[in-house]
Amino acid sequence: MRHILPERKELLLSLLADLIGAFLLGISVDVFAIYADFAPGGVTGLAVICHYLFSLPVGLGTLLINIPVILFTWKRLGPRFFAMSLKTMILCALVVDHVTIFLPSFSGSRGAASVLAGIAAGIGYAFIFDKDSCTGGTDFIIFALKHAHPRLSYGLIAFLIDGTIVVLSVFVFRDVLSFVYGMIYSLFASLSMDAVTRLIAFARLKS
Repeated sequence: MRHILPERKELLLSLLADLIGAFLLGISVDVFAIYADFAPGGVTGLAVICHYLFSLPVGLGTLLINIPVILFTWKRLGPRFFAMSLKTMILCALVVDHVTIFLPSFSGSRGAASVLAGIAAGIGYAFIFDKDSCTGGTDFIIFALKHAHPRLSYGLIAFLIDGTIVVLSVFVFRDVLSFVYGMIYSLFASLSMDAVTRLIAFARLKS
């Protein structure tokens, strides 16, 4: 078990990154995305669609959708990565369903909501990915592809995957603008994710 779990200091830093990331992802979903009626891509986007169709809590929906994805990527990513990610998945689900849901919804335009949701999510994912963890779902697929093709950026892979979910949301929300806002979200999430990832790497080199 010791070779699977990280050292205490590493675990504490990972939990701190999880808390920051979970709060930003919760803001992205609960404050912006649900208000603006667009799916933010990935498993979170699928969970938002399930919330819209069946009133299923977003955090719970995310955990349920993760099950088949975990089974598909387990062998490539290994038990340590999944042990780290399990705590992230649970923490994110709790924050999204029981913390940020009480924050006031954004009252501006849907376009502004999609931009702000993307920026918040991208920064949150960058903190989580930096500690070799993820929120589950398509994040596992992103990590598996990143390991297989190291030159690809997290943002590019995420943008391609999220785009597929965004297309699906058009048929659910029956609104072409949901596609536009979803793609805006995906673009800003990808750009902010890569930007913060580079800043963290630069700061680590300088320290």
